[in-house]
Amino acid sequence: MTGIRNMPKFYGFGSCAVCGIACTSGNFLNHESRRYCTACWVEKNNPEHPDLEEIREKVVSAVEEWKCAKWTREQGPLPLGPMPVKK
Repeated sequence: MTGIRNMPKFYGFGSCAVCGIACTSGNFLNHESRRYCTACWVEKNNPEHPDLEEIREKVVSAVEEWKCAKWTREQGPLPLGPMPVKK
């Protein structure tokens, strides 16, 4: 189930309203309160674009690269969330 109200897999960018892929910096846009990855946006507005598959591969590889760069095994587990203010 994908949607705009779901918690994003990676904090901060959310996911595409069409394909559900996590959005990374520079690979998404917002239009009429919906978030689109660049591949879905190009496919929606120009289905005959010659580089459509290349754009989709770039978006998918950017997600995997960002995921690996953000968290590695040496850094330990994912954070549990923001720490309380009074602590």
